[in-house]
Amino acid sequence: MILVASDVHLGYQNSNRQSFLSFLEEMCKPLGSDDHLVLLGDILDFWRRNNVTVAIENELVFNTLGSLNAKVHYIIGNHDYSLITLKLPSDQFFDVRKNLRLEDSGVTYNFIHGYQLEALAVFEPLTIEEYESLCISLCQRTGDFVGDILSIFWDTIHLGFKKGDKRQKTISSIVDVPESRRDMHKVEQLARSSIRNLFLGLSKNEKLIFGHTHRPFMENDVANTGSWVSDSPVQNTYLRIENGKMELESYKRNEKT
Repeated sequence: MILVASDVHLGYQNSNRQSFLSFLEEMCKPLGSDDHLVLLGDILDFWRRNNVTVAIENELVFNTLGSLNAKVHYIIGNHDYSLITLKLPSDQFFDVRKNLRLEDSGVTYNFIHGYQLEALAVFEPLTIEEYESLCISLCQRTGDFVGDILSIFWDTIHLGFKKGDKRQKTISSIVDVPESRRDMHKVEQLARSSIRNLFLGLSKNEKLIFGHTHRPFMENDVANTGSWVSDSPVQNTYLRIENGKMELESYKRNEKT
């Protein structure tokens, strides 16, 4: 079995942290050593708060993850992208990476956070690499520094933008919550299209699993895992993959947990 959750945004004031902890205890603790838990990015939110403070405040979450028997995979998102720069020891209880392929009952699933889709569909002519460079800066500087970072980034990317170019506003929207960004439908449009394979390097029969947009959905070959924040109209969703089939489920917290 594979369980997949994304966009908990631990450290953000609207994170459903307690519900996620209950999910780990109730749904993930019973998993065995042949099962997988995929944390699909933006589990931590380093854009809004000091990184170390956020990590310390959520030590219980990491301890709970460390107690699981399942294989735990951490796919970095835009809000926790700086984790990829850490040199974690080989005995760490999860591996950190940009993407992951897993097979279940002969079906191959490709897991990414999904910021890649937004970079391609919305922030062109920025490259994915330029977007990722900006993510590192935003992870390392929060609060009042965010506007300065975006301004400096705009001035130094050398893409030939003119003063007043509407794309400057688009780039500034990077720090807005997904619920308020107008172009997220373009991300879903790309994710649903077979053209995505050309840009993401997927094979024809691979299924794509992503988060990032905070808009959960599931179709034959693509699924979005949603989010665990109270900003979203649909909250606390996750994906279950078993016997080659995907199910999008909503976690209802057991008050006894």
